[in-house]
Amino acid sequence: MTTQPFDGDPPAFGAAGRLYQAFYGAAQGIISHSLLALFARLAIAGVFWRSFLNKIETNGIFDYVQVINDFEIERSLIKVPAFPITIEASTFAQFGEGGMFELPLIPGGLAAIMATTGEGVLPVLLVLGLLTRFAATGLIVMALVIQIFVFPTNAHFWGTVALWLIPLFYLVGRGGGTISLDHVLSRQLAR
Repeated sequence: MTTQPFDGDPPAFGAAGRLYQAFYGAAQGIISHSLLALFARLAIAGVFWRSFLNKIETNGIFDYVQVINDFEIERSLIKVPAFPITIEASTFAQFGEGGMFELPLIPGGLAAIMATTGEGVLPVLLVLGLLTRFAATGLIVMALVIQIFVFPTNAHFWGTVALWLIPLFYLVGRGGGTISLDHVLSRQLAR
């Protein structure tokens, strides 16, 4: 892997400019595309995976009780899907007629299954770095559907969806990097 020449500002301001260029040139050498792609994949996968876990039945690991305003609330440090994977009735209700996530032209039950499947499968592909561009494209479509049909406000776009789209567009444009199954498989198939 070759290091890209420093693409920052020219070393203006004498010694301070040279120090700036040396520091950020070194940072650019350390923070490679592969490292950025890995971080982008993990970060955005976590967002959609947590949404997936909210739509299905789960089992908790390391359960504990938290007291909030004199109410005991059961919590888990880690949630994992309960098998067989079962979509909760509340998820179907949210996508059904009059529900918060009701979509035009798509029946509520089908929309609930599609959204849950997308949020369950695509993040796993991103974490593995397998079919990275495809998975990121699928999540872009989901993010845009959420923006256009569920929460069509500027505040939601700039506060949430724009932050999702940045890593997703990066992954579509640049791929999963060398720390991915895409890279490993493409090298194996090239032999």
